[in-house]
Formats: sequence, structure tokens, C-alpha cells
Amino acid sequence: MIVTEKSPKRTAQNSATKYQNLVLLDSEGNRVQAVIFGKDIDLRNDTLYIYQSYYIANALVRTMDPRHQRGPYQFQWTINSKTIVEEIEEDEPALRPPEYNLVPLNELGVHIDTDAEIDILALAIHMNPPNEVNTNHGKSLIQEIYLIDPGLKLLRLTMWNRFVHDECHEISDLILAKPIILGTRIKVSSYNGLSLSSRPTSVFIVEPLLSSSVALRTWAAQNDKLLEEIIGNSFGSASSSSTDPIIKVSEIAEKLISAPAMARSTYLVRGKFRMVDFHQSFHYVSCENCNKATGYDLGENFICYSCKNAAIARARCRVYLDVYDDTTSTPVVIFGSLAEEILGCTAVDLIDRTDEIKSIHLNTFKNFDTLSFYMFFHCYRNICLILKTLQTILKIMSGS
Repeated sequence: MIVTEKSPKRTAQNSATKYQNLVLLDSEGNRVQAVIFGKDIDLRNDTLYIYQSYYIANALVRTMDPRHQRGPYQFQWTINSKTIVEEIEEDEPALRPPEYNLVPLNELGVHIDTDAEIDILALAIHMNPPNEVNTNHGKSLIQEIYLIDPGLKLLRLTMWNRFVHDECHEISDLILAKPIILGTRIKVSSYNGLSLSSRPTSVFIVEPLLSSSVALRTWAAQNDKLLEEIIGNSFGSASSSSTDPIIKVSEIAEKLISAPAMARSTYLVRGKFRMVDFHQSFHYVSCENCNKATGYDLGENFICYSCKNAAIARARCRVYLDVYDDTTSTPVVIFGSLAEEILGCTAVDLIDRTDEIKSIHLNTFKNFDTLSFYMFFHCYRNICLILKTLQTILKIMSGS
């Protein structure tokens, strides 16, 4: 199965129950809706990624409650702690992501005020702050995002209620980098002119790993100056957002000097990675539930001192790097799936490989010296942790 949709962790309307919705697609094009509840969501944090393929067995199958349907699905799978989820073997072909019927923003007029559910792919370039409005059903929370694509049609997308709390928060963190947004089952409205609106069944994916995203990012990189002019003319400043601006690496140290002890700060930096120590250990042994380090051996069963749960000791990737720009450099540490994405292999791969093979593989990391990344830092006085990067966003730098 390939994961085609995955919502953030949400809270049920009439209870404190946490849930996460997914849609899975098999090799014959059949789709099924799935859900994960409560603690099982955190147990699946490091798996079931969008557009990744898995073997899934032992899910609980029930008739679909019409109130929770996200499409024409008769049954729903419940994925719990007993469900087996395994990545496909490396030598097996991965399933292809679904085909989307993407409509350019300048061709949406024919769908205005109809029941059509539209798929779009566009850059988010500006966001207004969240706003509470009165509706026929009471008060609702909205947030407006402004989108653009190669047709240079600037459109407003209004996100409603739960999308403001989850997806909008993620987009806001990235807005300075003009993230690509895939939206499915979108409503086209005539409110205040042509505009877009989320539906309860809409799905939004930030920086989707699609070939059409690569083409859009290439266009954005080639027209960055034009996009900045459009932002400036439309919203009054050249990098309009509700987040802090991109800062230099040298500014981080200056800001941290005045920060209270153990205070956490988040910064957006554009820089490059450099590995200094190629002989470091690229993993540590951790609790599979909370990722805290443990002294138990790999594969050993134990009761975690930190989270108090029964667990198996797993290898978790950790890499120490330098991040630098044209001002200075600073050491950073990166954990988990992001570290594996940057290194191009898993922690287990690095454990199993001989020193010779490991050296050959890690030498390819030097290619990152030619790439510039947008990075989100959490800083705690004396250490910086990379939260996320936008790898698809970034241009190969030629001397810049």
C-alpha cells in the first residue's frame, strides 16, 4: 500500500480522543480510509510517510461511519499496536503516487460556486493572521493564505477551523521560503471575487514529493525576484509573513547571549551543511517510544525510565554537523528521520556497513557543500537542533 493522504493528529469534536486519518492505495488502484487513535499515533511517528509504500497486515476492518467518510469508502481500517507495518524491500518497485487533476489558478473560473472539488498546486507567498468570524453555525476561525503559480494569478485560500490549528501552523513556519502547497477537494467561491476555500474533506500537503512540484520549484527559483516584487506590491513588504525573518548564522550567537538559561528560540536560517567529523558515531540506542537514550543493548526489551512504557531498544540516527553562511558557522545536531534523510541512509545501514563502505557513502555527503538550505533551528543557549529543512526548495548555488 502507498500512503496518499495523512492528516495531522487531531482532537475529536465531542471528546478528548486524538485521531489521525489516512488514505491508502494498493497496486490495483483500490483505496481505503484508515485511522489511528491515541497513543498509537505516536508509536507510528517514524513510519507511514506520505507517498511511501508499505506492507500492512492485521488492521481492524469495520464498516465506514458515514459521518467520518472522506470519500466513497465502504470500510475503514483501524491501525493499532497490533497492526504490522513494514517498508517494502529495497529491490521491490515502490508504488506510484496518485495522479492529481491539477487545475491552474487562472482556469478556476468555470468552477466558481459549483460542487466541483478541485485539486491545486501552488506556492504560498503570504498569510494573514487567524481571524474569528460569525457564521450561520456560530463563530468560526479562519486564516487566509495567498497562492500563486506560473500563470501569475494571485488567489486567496481561506482555511477554516481545524486547518487553522494544524496545516496553517506548518505553512506559517515556512512562509518565508514560499512553500509548495498541494490542496485536494478545494471549493471555488465567488466571495469577494474569485477565491478558494477549504472543505471539511479537503487535504493539504506541504512540499509534496511529486514531479510537478519539482517543475514548480524550478520556476519559482528562476522567478524569485519577480515573486518578491509581487509580494511587495500586493502586501507592502518583500517578505511578508507572520514569522521572524531569515537571519544570518552570526546573529544566532548574538541572540542567544541575551536569552534566559534553557530558553528555547526558533530561527529560520539559509545556509549550507558541512561535516567536520567523519568518524563520529551516527546513532545512539534509544527507547522506540520516546526516543530517549538508554543503556540497553539493541533489540533488548526493557521498561523505559523516561516514558515508563515497555519498549525495545532501537538505533536512532544522530549526526553532528556545521551549518554556515557568508558570516560564520555554528555546530548543530540533527536527529531521527531528518538526519537519515540528510545522510541518505538509515542508522541501521550505518551500523551494518563496514568502515570502508561507510567512508565511501559519507564522502558523497560533501556534495551538500553545493546546496543551500532553509533550516529551522531550536536553540538552547549552547546547542542548536535542526527541526526541518526544505530540501526541494533550494537551488543549487553556483558561488552564491
